[in-house]
This record gives sequence, structure tokens and C-alpha cells, in this order.
Amino acid sequence: MIRLLSLVLAAGTCLWAASSLAAEEAKPEAPKPAGALADIVARIPNDDRAAAEKACAELLRLGPKGVTDLCALLVEPGKGDDSRARFAVHGLALYVSRPGAEPERLMVCQALREQLGGPMPTAVKGFILRQLRLMACPAAVAAISGSLLNEELCEYAAHALVSIGGEGAAKALRDALPKAKGKCRLTIIQDLGVLRDAPSAPELLKAAAESDREIRLAALYGLGNIGDAAATDVLLKASNVEAAYERAKATEAVLLLAGRLAEADKKREAEQIYRTLWKTRTDPKDRHVRCAAISGLAAVLGAGAMDDLVAAMKSDDPQVRAAAIEAAAAAPGDEATRKWADLAKTMPPAARADILALLARRGGPVAVGAVLDAMKDADEFVRLEAINAARSFGDEKVAAPLIALLPSKNDKEKQAARRSLERMPGEKVTGAVAAAMASAPTPLVKRDLLGIMAARGARGRVDVILAAAKDPDEGVRADALSALEGLADEASAPAILSLLLAAKTPNERQAAEKALGAVCGRASRKDACVDAVLGAMGSADGSTKCALIRVLGRTGSAKALGAVRAAAKDAAAEIQDAGIRALADWPEPSVAGDLLEIAKTGTKPAQQVLALRGYIRLANVPPERPVAEKLKAYEQAMSVAKRPDEKKMVLGALGDLKDPAAMEMAVAALADAALKEEAAAAAVKIAKNLGGNPKDRIKAAMGKVLEVTKNDGTRKDAEQVLQKVK
Repeated sequence: MIRLLSLVLAAGTCLWAASSLAAEEAKPEAPKPAGALADIVARIPNDDRAAAEKACAELLRLGPKGVTDLCALLVEPGKGDDSRARFAVHGLALYVSRPGAEPERLMVCQALREQLGGPMPTAVKGFILRQLRLMACPAAVAAISGSLLNEELCEYAAHALVSIGGEGAAKALRDALPKAKGKCRLTIIQDLGVLRDAPSAPELLKAAAESDREIRLAALYGLGNIGDAAATDVLLKASNVEAAYERAKATEAVLLLAGRLAEADKKREAEQIYRTLWKTRTDPKDRHVRCAAISGLAAVLGAGAMDDLVAAMKSDDPQVRAAAIEAAAAAPGDEATRKWADLAKTMPPAARADILALLARRGGPVAVGAVLDAMKDADEFVRLEAINAARSFGDEKVAAPLIALLPSKNDKEKQAARRSLERMPGEKVTGAVAAAMASAPTPLVKRDLLGIMAARGARGRVDVILAAAKDPDEGVRADALSALEGLADEASAPAILSLLLAAKTPNERQAAEKALGAVCGRASRKDACVDAVLGAMGSADGSTKCALIRVLGRTGSAKALGAVRAAAKDAAAEIQDAGIRALADWPEPSVAGDLLEIAKTGTKPAQQVLALRGYIRLANVPPERPVAEKLKAYEQAMSVAKRPDEKKMVLGALGDLKDPAAMEMAVAALADAALKEEAAAAAVKIAKNLGGNPKDRIKAAMGKVLEVTKNDGTRKDAEQVLQKVK
């Protein structure tokens, strides 16, 4: 509460100030405070929390008279500027509402309530009522109730009584209702409903038959929220009127009534309402009502709603069936699960599929058995739904029949089984999949099992995957190596290195290279991987040696860098190319100089392009590198680029910088006919990111772009930039 007070007083965000003070003009005849009160009011509002609290404390020390004198400063809107006084009263109301301030709250409450009986303007009384609502002081009930029949004040008064709550506030509203007219009557009916005032139910029943629609609807809501069973017939009748809006609101009220009756343990009465709605609201546009009714019956009757849920499950409307599933899933007990499992055998295919989904959510041995049985159903749709439902069970007993489906000629079933095995929870399922590798009937099944282990993140089964990497079938070996790429850790690096050295085909060598590179790249002890790879280099053939060089490039290790640099200068073209590729893919910028030199002096165009591309990439590593350094790197790249395509690569990277000098570097390239459109696009992209500054340099650059570009999109963007910097 103190925090809220400080926000109101410090920031000046009082709702009244936002809605009415902005429209007022200062008036010289507004009352002026005197003495100590004047000093306090002069310090409000205050942007310092402690000072604001101090001002409120000082106001309280002035006692009831101080509060009365403060209220005397309030004037009708348009009659003077009383904003400081209003801030002070509002802040005081909040301040005394803090925990532990009951005596202070009562004092302020008594002072404010006395204002309601005086000659104060109506608009000011409305302001006072809003403060009493904030304070929620029971001592003010009698004073507040005097405004319930005033059309301008009744809403403020009624809401204040709701805030106070209790029998006293409810009685005040109840006593005023027979005399209230129009807006006041509507407000009182609404708030009696909010308070759930049971003694007012007879009057609300009368109001529910009035000619005024808003009065009727407010009374219906109130009766529903009160939970008066005597109102059942009235609300049900109202929910069947033809007018769509009134029908919808009355239906909300009758559902609310059913819920309140259920809360009060009046289950029979609630059941009657839900059954009536279920039987009578059969139009498809009322499916939401039927859904609410079936959910309500399940909540009220528990297992006793089984027949109703079965009926709902037979509906042609999938939304109704979904509501029945939601309701059934919440019903406790194995007996309910058993009933649903038995029922699944007799229902139409669509309903059986829904029940299988329900059983998967309920879980337990009975549900598992039912799903396993359904996987053998004569209907393919039901079988597929059973296979999908099986993914909810982390049980090797369920995994086994799914694994048995992997050799199936029915591709739908096979793929559904694989998806379920990939998503089923539990290490036991992973173990069952790994164990199945030994008895897999075909290489294709082994490959499916490897894919499932990869999808499940089976890091604890790397030994099984390593064994599969030596399988007689090349496809199995390749899939095993692909799985190792994501699952193996550095402990497996020696074994994967051996697989790389023993690779029988280029595809297998490439898969082993990727796996070893990934493992060494994420290893915590990279030098151990590097040492093993370097040790194997001497005896490796040309193709394998190239693969090992590329693996070294994945590590980013200083120990590996020497070997990679040496390879980049090797006399053998194949080794040299591998070394340059490794440098071009190096993960950190220490090789930037090597790449720039290769781009500058290399004799093979492909190697020059690789080196330049790698150099441009490293210019932005790390991303937080100073812009000036990035710009210098791009300038160097542009100076060594020999062909337009290479220069376009530089311009593409340059466009990501947010710097006027980068924009001007792009503009300089406009003179080259082969580059002008890429240069124009880069210049405009940079200019858009500069936020309009420096204006003169942006104007000059965009002017040059517009002189050169023939691209309609670039021209339009440049013109928009110019419009923003004018």
C-alpha cells in the first residue's frame, strides 16, 4: 500500500487527475489553505517517497479538523484548481489503508463521511465516495448509503459498499433496492449479485421479470452468483429466449448457478441444471453449452457420470468428445480406467481413438493393456491412434511391440511406431531400443533403431552405437557415425578416430570425420584429441590425412594450429586445400592474417575465395569487436578482393555495421558499375540503422545512391531515409 501511495503522490497518476484535472482551468477564486495545512499541501505531490509519507503523517497530526479543512479546499470541476488538495486527500486515503493503521483509517473515515451530509457539490461528494471505497471502512456504511438513490452518486456509493462488504453493506444495498429507479436500480442489483447477498434473492427474482433488459440480465447474474436453487426455473427459461445476446448472458448465469450449487454441495440441483442443458441445447452453435454441461456433470457426479460421458463420447461433434475426454481424465480410480478400457472395444472407430487418448492420459496397467490390445485392432485408424497413445507410457512392455512394428510393410504404422519410440519417456525404453540392435532382422531396422537412439539422446548407449559403426552394412555404419556426432563425448574420440582410419568409402570417411570433429570440438580437453589426431597423421593416406586436418580445424586449438598452417603450405595440392579450408573455418580470429595473405597471394581462385570468405567472417568475431576494427578489416578485404563476387561479399558484410564511415565506404563502391547495386543496398541499410544522425552525411550518401541505383526497392528505401532526416 505504501508503494502504491508513493507512486500516486510522486508520479501524479491519480485517476481523477488523468480524467478531469487536465480539462480544468486554474481559477483564482479556489480556496486557499492556511497555516500548517498550507505548508503541507504545498509539498504535495512530491517525487520523494519519504517526503510524501511525511506529509501524510503531518496531515494526520492535524486531526479530524485538519481533514475537514483539507476537504474544504475541494471545489467542483471548473470552479478552480484544487489539484493539490485532491492529491492530498487521495494520498491520505491510501496512506491510512496500510496494514496496522486502523485508528488512523477510522479517524479519516469519520471525517470524510461527515462531508457527505453537508452542502458539498455533488461532483466533490463523488470524489469523497471514491476515497471511502479505497479505505473500505465499515463505519462509513450509513453515510455512504445516503447516496444510493442519487443518480450521479449511486455507482460510487454502491461500489464503495461492495469494497467494504459484510452484512451491513449488503443490507444498505438491499434496503435501497425497492426505492431505486433507473441507473441506480441497475447498479444496486449488479452489486447485490457481486456480494452474493442471499436475502436479496426474492427481489432479484422480481427484477428478472422486468421489461428493462439490462435490469433482467443483472438480476439473472445476481441470482446465479448467489446460488439460489429457487431461481433455477427462471434462469433456465431465460436461457431459452430467442434474442442471441440475452440468451448467451442468461446461459452464463444458469451455468454460474449450477457451479455455485455444486460448491454448496447441492449436487442434485446442480445435476438437474446440467442435464437440462445437455438435453435441450442440441444445436451445433450451442456446443460450448453442451461441453460445459458434460464437464459439470462429471465434476458433480464423479464416477456416476460414466453413462453421460459415454453418451458424449458418441457425439459427432469432436469438441463435445474432447470435453468428455477432459472430464473423464479427471475422474480418479482404476475402476473408471477399466470401464473406459472395456468401452473402447465396443465404440465406433473415432470414439475408440478418443478413448485411447483418454487412457494414455490416465495411465496405469489397465490403460497399458488396453492400448496394447488396440494396436492389434482390425481398423487401421484405431491401430495408428493406439500406437500414438503408446508414447505416453515409459514402459519397456509397450516399447517391445512398437519395436516389433519397425519391419512392418505398413509405412504408416512403421513411422508412427518410430515417432512414439522417439518420444516415450524413460531410460527403460532407451534400453529396450538399444537391446533390440542385437536381434534386428534387417539393416533397415538397425538404421531405424539408431535414428531412435539419436532422437532420444541416448548418450549412455554409445557403446552399442560404436559397435554398429563396424556393421557389415555401409548404411548402418554411416547412420551410427551420424548418431555418434551428436551423442559421443571425448572418451569415445580414440574409437571414432579408429573408425575414421578404417573407413571403407568416401561417404563413411566423411561421416567419421564429422563425428570426430564434433567430439573434439566440444571436448573439455582438446589437446588430448589433438594429440591423438596428430599421432595418426603420419600413417594416414592422402584422403584420410585431409580429413584429419579438417578435424584439427574444428578444435580451434593452438596446438593444432601449427599443423593446419603447415598443411596450408604443403606441396601436395590435396593437403594444401584441406589446410586452407581448415583455416577458413577456424573458430577464432588468430588466423585472420593467414587468411588475408592467402586471399592476397594465393594462386588458385577457389582458395582465394575460401580464404577471403573466412577472413570476412572472422572480422565480426567476437560480435562485440569495436566497429572501427571491423571496418578496417573490411577495407583490407576489399583491397585484396580480385573479382566482383568477392567484393560483393565484403559489401554484404559491411551493410551490417552501424557507422557513418561504413556507409561512406559503401558509397565509394558506387563508382564500380559491377558493384553499384550491392553498394547502394549496403549504404541504404547502414543509413537506416543510423537513426537519422549525422544528417548531412546521410543526405549526401542517399543523394549519391539515388543518382546511381536502378533498383526500385533500394530507391524507395533511400527516399524514405531522406524524408526522415529532413
